[in-house]
Amino acid sequence: MKKITLILVVCLQLACGIFSTPEPTPTQQPSVTFTPIPTATEKPTSIPEIDFGDMTQLVVLNGYTIGVPILYEYQINNNIIIISDETGTFTISFSGEEYDGVTPLAQIIEVYLQSLEKRDGQFERGQPEDIMVDGEKGIAIHIIGQLGNVPLEGTAVAVSPNSDFVLFGLSTSTISVNKDLWKDEHKSLFEAFLETVKFVDTTGSCIISSDNTYGYTEENPIKVGGDFINGPSRERAYLDNLLGPNGEMLSYERQGSLMRGDVILDAYQVTGSGINETLYIDMYDFEGPQAPIGFTCKGEFPLTTP
Repeated sequence: MKKITLILVVCLQLACGIFSTPEPTPTQQPSVTFTPIPTATEKPTSIPEIDFGDMTQLVVLNGYTIGVPILYEYQINNNIIIISDETGTFTISFSGEEYDGVTPLAQIIEVYLQSLEKRDGQFERGQPEDIMVDGEKGIAIHIIGQLGNVPLEGTAVAVSPNSDFVLFGLSTSTISVNKDLWKDEHKSLFEAFLETVKFVDTTGSCIISSDNTYGYTEENPIKVGGDFINGPSRERAYLDNLLGPNGEMLSYERQGSLMRGDVILDAYQVTGSGINETLYIDMYDFEGPQAPIGFTCKGEFPLTTP
């Protein structure tokens, strides 16, 4: 399965970035063809909805965030995230890219599938279906086929929350042992992952607190929200977005925890060019995060009420 994951990453990298400018002529665009997947009489099934609850860690990428349950593995390459289960039978890839605003979403999916087919893949496509991701309309296309000698079934999705950004996703099951694995288990699992996707404005304004105690004192900590499971990843998402007063990149190291009344705070040593400060963060309570006085940020903090 490591080989399949590597092929997915390579094909994503090759396919991404080509949607930022229109094709020179219509004839140069790969044609979009949909081969209907044969339908068979299926026994009625009841697929329960999946709720990850609080057992997730927040992963922040450029333009979007996603929640990954702690039992799943993931790796990040540029703005691509690959997620897999411990058995290697379930894989998800998401890629956020610049977008020209005119390429049809079905074309984005087709380009990627064709790149897989050039690497020993073969897929039948279903008809595009409408989906919603974080309140934004996109499309999903069911696929079934194989990559190399591994039979796969899954879904490819594409959604564009604004005219210059598109998110592409692909989830597959290896169905060599259980041909119903996607239908019975992994389809609903992928839909649960889609529910965790949030689009964030990384170019938004950076709000700086006007209170000189904000973040610097135990009495006025930075409240990122969460709990003992996903709180640490929310703390890192906040600190990763923080910059020095002139946009300098920063480093941080957790110094430990301390009690403030009935709240546990985490203390972080934040350092950079001319900066050596201790910031206090509350990962249980939430209040719209800002940058402390003396800091700036890359853009709007990618944190909402947990």
